[in-house]
Amino acid sequence: MSNRRILACMGAMAGLLVVAGGVASRAAAQVQQAKPVTDTAKKKPVASDQRIKIQKGDVTKVVVTKNAGGEVRLPPCPIDQDSVDRALAALRQADFTHEQQALTDQRRADSESAALELRSAIDRVLTETAAARQREREDSIVSAANAKEEAAAVLKRHLARGFYFGLAAGASAPQRDTRNGYTGGWNTTIPLGWDASDLPFGIRTDFAVDHLNGTRFQNQSAVTTAASGDITVWSINADLKLRAHAPGTTRSHVYALGGIGAHRVAEGVYGTTGPLAGQNLNFSDAKTNFGWNVGAGATLEWGGTELFIESRFFQVKTDLAYHMNGGIGTYTNFTPIVVGLQFF
Repeated sequence: MSNRRILACMGAMAGLLVVAGGVASRAAAQVQQAKPVTDTAKKKPVASDQRIKIQKGDVTKVVVTKNAGGEVRLPPCPIDQDSVDRALAALRQADFTHEQQALTDQRRADSESAALELRSAIDRVLTETAAARQREREDSIVSAANAKEEAAAVLKRHLARGFYFGLAAGASAPQRDTRNGYTGGWNTTIPLGWDASDLPFGIRTDFAVDHLNGTRFQNQSAVTTAASGDITVWSINADLKLRAHAPGTTRSHVYALGGIGAHRVAEGVYGTTGPLAGQNLNFSDAKTNFGWNVGAGATLEWGGTELFIESRFFQVKTDLAYHMNGGIGTYTNFTPIVVGLQFF
């Protein structure tokens, strides 16, 4: 027998069992009512079997046989194939509906799970992106601060002053009464100094040599009445310096300086008369005289050095015989103008 027929038979049998159960209950009730009210010992024996005719729905002439032992035997029942097919179709439809509902629920669960994972992934990416941007911002701030500090340090090193020395040369010109006996000459200066980096002050010493050319005075007969030989002024000066830097990142600046010095005025021809007439005064025989100076200058940054130009006014009390006898005066005044380089 095929599976379909087995299932149909089993369904029909289940329905018949329900009907049979009802019939059996009714038969038992009828037998109970038929019992005579007599002593059980004199009770007639019950027949070994009893046949009952049942009519229910599509099932007709169903006979239930009850044996003496209490067993119920059901005869084969006819099967309604259409009902079986409809029942199987309903079962298949129910299974299909259940499967479709299960698939729909699974797809919905999968979709919700995928959406949750996508949302979690998006949140994670957003969090990581925000953290990366924050790190980049912090790194940028730190880099900018470091760059600013480094630039400030580089600028500070660039503008640092400290000790320096230099070499300069130029022209030297007599001033005031000294012009009556001398003309211009030359100058050589070797400066050595120190400038503060954080303050505009500095100190400087220098060794300088100024040479002034002498003059000769003649009368109308071309007779020399007075003459001054060339003189050389040897100087050591000590000055205070005040500078003002140009704006920006350059070491270029202007400065003023002034101080005192020790000088020796040597050589020269001191007149045509008197005890020193026609004589030259050696450096070793010259007197050391003190004087003062004041001047100003400017520097221009030039690679690792500074190009500078300056001029100072010097006044030295010499009391030279020719100066006094010739009426020039007791002071030697001159102004050098020099150009040079300073090295740090």
